[in-house]
Amino acid sequence: MSDPRPTPPPAVCPPMGRLPKRLPLHLADGYETSVYVHSPPELAPTGKLPVLYAHGIQSHPGWFYGSAMALADAGYTVYQVTRRGSGDNRLERGAAVSAGQLLEDVNAACAFVQDHSGCQSKHLLGVSWGGKLLAAYVAGAGRLTTGPVASLTMLSPGIVSRVSVGLMTKLSIVAALISRPDKLFDIPLSRAEMFTQNQIMLEYLRGDEYRLHQATARFLYANRVLDKQLASRKAGAIDVPTTLILSSRDRIINNAKTRKRAERLAGRNLKTITLDGCHTLEFEPEPHPLYQAVVEAITNAENND
Repeated sequence: MSDPRPTPPPAVCPPMGRLPKRLPLHLADGYETSVYVHSPPELAPTGKLPVLYAHGIQSHPGWFYGSAMALADAGYTVYQVTRRGSGDNRLERGAAVSAGQLLEDVNAACAFVQDHSGCQSKHLLGVSWGGKLLAAYVAGAGRLTTGPVASLTMLSPGIVSRVSVGLMTKLSIVAALISRPDKLFDIPLSRAEMFTQNQIMLEYLRGDEYRLHQATARFLYANRVLDKQLASRKAGAIDVPTTLILSSRDRIINNAKTRKRAERLAGRNLKTITLDGCHTLEFEPEPHPLYQAVVEAITNAENND
């Protein structure tokens, strides 16, 4: 059954007949979120593994329809999962109990993809914060209880960030964890210019009412736990073909430190690509180099499996 909630406006409007199908996903604790399924067009190649696509901390699937449609054109069924408390979810905005819960949500999403597609294996694609979450998942920070992962692709992943809350806010978060764990704090990414310099996309971001601007103390602590888990994983913990795509003018991610950590985690499994642009490469005036890089990364991993 399709989800009756309003759909967040996409950054790139699909042509007629290419709107993704929205399906409900029930997480382990009963929370219901949504999955946007982009199916290949009629003449696209067939027989390819599905792709699970995770968005960033402020974003939602609508930001990334362009790359999802590019993958669908190449024959991949793409499942864009909306993180709990974000996007079209109006309940418990910006909330998560723990890092463990967020990783269990990835398990639930993987199980959904497997059941819906009929494939045990799948490709994982994560952008910004979603890339960090998937990296932690594949590196074994959580209990990977679903079928195998064919590849991991990370777009400007939030593994090592340039941006953080101030000292006083950190102290307030610690205090809130004790007395008011669901107290909301601003996510320090309020300026749209941090994501892109494309004026059209700046207007889109400024008018996007589904963009997440605050998160709870527990979510922000969970985010910190994910950072520590990734930093403490042993060398080679990510043992699947991995592609790291960085943006040359990123104002959110520390590219050098992110690359160094990814190299330690994935070793010889890692391929790194740097594209010209700001943090959200999807929003560049000419995003096709990104689309091509994503399709090639996943296709190469599948063909070499």
